[in-house]
Parts: sequence; structure tokens; C-alpha cells
Amino acid sequence: MFITQKAASRRTPVLSDQVQLFALLTRDLIRAHEQSRGMGLEKFFELPEYQKFVLAAYACGFVCRDYSPMDGGLFEQMKSRPQEHLGACQFRVLRHWLHMLLRAERWAGSWSSHIQEALDSGALEVVVDRLERDQTLREPEVIEEDAGR
Repeated sequence: MFITQKAASRRTPVLSDQVQLFALLTRDLIRAHEQSRGMGLEKFFELPEYQKFVLAAYACGFVCRDYSPMDGGLFEQMKSRPQEHLGACQFRVLRHWLHMLLRAERWAGSWSSHIQEALDSGALEVVVDRLERDQTLREPEVIEEDAGR
């Protein structure tokens, strides 16, 4: 087995430890953003919390090599009205939305920040709240009977 450059697949499961790490680093970004409201984009991009969030999104399997683009209108609606659109969707939709958020961030370069917009609208907070608390996003635990009994 080797270290690979390939991003996760949308079929690659996201482990609960990955979700916990991603949520922790997302909360750090939310706090840093709240403390530094009004900063320019250049300063926002330099935040260590921003850099850790981006890295965590890739490392934790939220950016996938095989997602097709999400409808741009739906992506924007989810970002601008997060509770309505992200507040009850399935995990695969949250993951796809996060994937699109990170891809849109990369495409925008240094001209704008979709991540900052998602922070301003509360979309990232809705997503992280769901990842931390919503049990419907988790695989049901199967209790295996002891084979020796």
C-alpha cells in the first residue's frame, strides 16, 4: 500500500473520525471568521483556520474525484438559504455540496471566496451542526452476535 494523490471517490465511506476532525476544524474557521469580520480576502485566505479547513475537506473525503457538477442554481440556493436546503438533506447531498464549495473556491482563485460567503450565510454552520448531531446521517450500527455462544 502506498500514499496516493487521488482524491476520495463518492463511494468511499467517510469515517466518523474524519467527520469529527472536519467538524472541529470547521468550528475553528467559524470562530476565526466571527472574530475577524470585515477583513479583506487576502487576510481571510491567510487564516491558518482557513487553510486547515480546506485541507481537512480534502483529507476527510468531502472532495471527491468522481462527482459531477451540482446544478449551479441549486448550489447557490443551498448557500443562500442553508436551513431550508441543507437542514434536512441526505449525507450524500451534504457531501456533494461541500465538494462543490471547495471546487468553486478553487475556481474563483483570489477574486472571491465561496467559503467566506457560506460562513456569512450560516451555511457552514448548518452543515457542521448536522454532521455533529444528526443521527440520520450515520450508518445504523449492527450488533453482531457472538459466534461462540
